[in-house]
Amino acid sequence: MKPILLFLFLLPAWGIQMFGQTLPASIRFDGCGTVIPNTYYDNTLLCAIRDQQGAKPFGQIVFTPAEGGHPWTFSWTYNGVAQPVNPFDTTTLTVDIPGDGFFSFRAEKEGTISTSTPEFHLFYDYVPEFTIALADVMNCTAISIEKITDFQIPQYLNPLDPASRPYLGDKSKVYYKISGRETAVGYPTYEYALSYKQEAVAVTSEEGEVTVTITDQFGFEWTSKSMSYISYIPDAEAELKLLNTVDIVGEVNDEMGQAPLEVQFLNNSRNAGAYEWLLYKDSADIKEAIANPLDSLIGGQIRTESEFLYTYENTGRYKVRLIAINTVGENGCRDTTDAQYVNVIESLVDVPNVFTPNGDGKNDLFKIKALSVENFQIVILNRWGRKVYEGNNPQESWDGRIHGKYATPGTYFYIVTARGREKNTPPKYLKRGALLLVR
Repeated sequence: MKPILLFLFLLPAWGIQMFGQTLPASIRFDGCGTVIPNTYYDNTLLCAIRDQQGAKPFGQIVFTPAEGGHPWTFSWTYNGVAQPVNPFDTTTLTVDIPGDGFFSFRAEKEGTISTSTPEFHLFYDYVPEFTIALADVMNCTAISIEKITDFQIPQYLNPLDPASRPYLGDKSKVYYKISGRETAVGYPTYEYALSYKQEAVAVTSEEGEVTVTITDQFGFEWTSKSMSYISYIPDAEAELKLLNTVDIVGEVNDEMGQAPLEVQFLNNSRNAGAYEWLLYKDSADIKEAIANPLDSLIGGQIRTESEFLYTYENTGRYKVRLIAINTVGENGCRDTTDAQYVNVIESLVDVPNVFTPNGDGKNDLFKIKALSVENFQIVILNRWGRKVYEGNNPQESWDGRIHGKYATPGTYFYIVTARGREKNTPPKYLKRGALLLVR
């Protein structure tokens, strides 16, 4: 069951003169949809009624003199011809709208001056569904509305004078929607026969439906049949996961790891069939002017895997971009991510001078903080020069035991050697010193 529409529209007040007072009358349209007033045609008020089904006539006109409670005698005309009136209508006149045309209403009451409306035009505004055609559907930035067919701008013809000039507006506008998003707006001037007009519509990687909505000169919107759109535009998105990150006091924002740093390159792109990973060299090694762009890439090559693991052996700051390519069609639409960075921290060797292996979970291990180093070695000696611990892995630590037994509290001595993983002039570390074991 269709909902019943009720819209109230009061035409400019017309009046009757009674005892020196002006009493206005009103016109109301019930169930007629939206009414556009104040559109003048040959100096006569023209009211357009939106007809969504093309099934005119429908609706009613209600004519009410301002003064109620007294019997009125009504009369009305349609296209200049007097129409029958229900004699029981004495306070308000309600008539079914017979169709497009001219209307006037009059009310009389004994002992008063009669009141009447100026003649006005009523027009059923209807546009049949029309179609569009798409062009450049494989374009990498926008498609085009190639043409609009079967669209007829509503025109009003004087039913009493078919040879008269039709009423046409020049303010019609058109806008385009894809998947419900308004993407472009134009304000062309339309003639009666809508001429060819191509409009570009920006699109994304999303598939959707394309429609054209035209607002006619009466302010009513008419929408074309929907056209399915399959996007050929890719959306590149890369995710980098550092598998051995480090937390350095004072460093903020960028995530960091130590060399050798293994990084997982994940591809979250959409609408693409081929990929180009650009793994750049350390930013410090890239010169401002490089003749061949491949010379700025690690190994001088573009990686075409969708996802992969890569290990950065040296410290530095490495830029990464991903290009996603749609392989359908001849254009090969491409999209490139913003630059992301892999930060491999510079080498560092930091040796504590005391530890307390008493089992309380605090400072129980003698651990060297060594980042981005290789050839690491640590030797710990007691006060007599006897070796009590040796290791070559900076991730391991001394727990304060000698051959499984608790070491005697006191002073011990360490020797730490390592080499940084900087590519250019890697630093060499040699640190000697005393450490205090406290229980």
